[in-house]
Amino acid sequence: MPLTALSFDGSVATLTIDPPEGGYDRALLDGIADAAWELEARHPEISAVVVASAGPDFGAGWSSEALAASEGVGALIAPAGATFDALAALPQPLVAAIGGRAHSAGLELALACDIRVAAEGASFALPETGVGRIPHGGGTQRSPRAVGRAQALRLLLTGEEIDAAEAKRIGLVSSVVADGGELEAAREITRTIASRGPLATRFAKEAIRRGLDLSLDQGLNLELELTVLLQTTEDRAEGVRAFVERRDPKFEGR
Repeated sequence: MPLTALSFDGSVATLTIDPPEGGYDRALLDGIADAAWELEARHPEISAVVVASAGPDFGAGWSSEALAASEGVGALIAPAGATFDALAALPQPLVAAIGGRAHSAGLELALACDIRVAAEGASFALPETGVGRIPHGGGTQRSPRAVGRAQALRLLLTGEEIDAAEAKRIGLVSSVVADGGELEAAREITRTIASRGPLATRFAKEAIRRGLDLSLDQGLNLELELTVLLQTTEDRAEGVRAFVERRDPKFEGR
């Protein structure tokens, strides 16, 4: 299969990556960026996304060959952050299905997702300081937002590899399932999300994502602004009608 592939099941998309044996490289980043562009263009038709790997590992790290190249900063390091930022900024909620290793680049990709489901045998690490580097795909910024400052520093400064149970304990993943069940578990979550109002789920994600960088008062104002916007939508009116008529709503994303 290609390095990245998008498949669709109703209003749910699955972005499947197939990293090269040597690790995440520029070609893979370009494929992820192209997929992000397509997914953004197809909202609200596509209202939730699974991110999964075709191989045994979600991602074992960056291509050492690409990092060592003289043009590594321009060819790989700088685009990494931009690519994962584009993915994280998508209007659709993203659910990562993590099996095997999610180390370095793999964990940074997972951190760009909104919900993370891990197989029991999955492992997680940000080992860059052991080779004189720091994460460059958002790991230093998204890890403390996911697990808090102390746990993020533990992962970054020690390079410790943790298992799925510990990842769940510190809040890095939302749930742990039997090995091989992570993809279906992630799809079940996205199907639930897709059954809800696509504009409401988009705004809920936006409120949390943007609100984390605001003061509480600013965040509450953002919440109010988004609520007022939703009040003017056809989906909101349909939701009220469906509630009164005791039926499932038929949302159209407008």
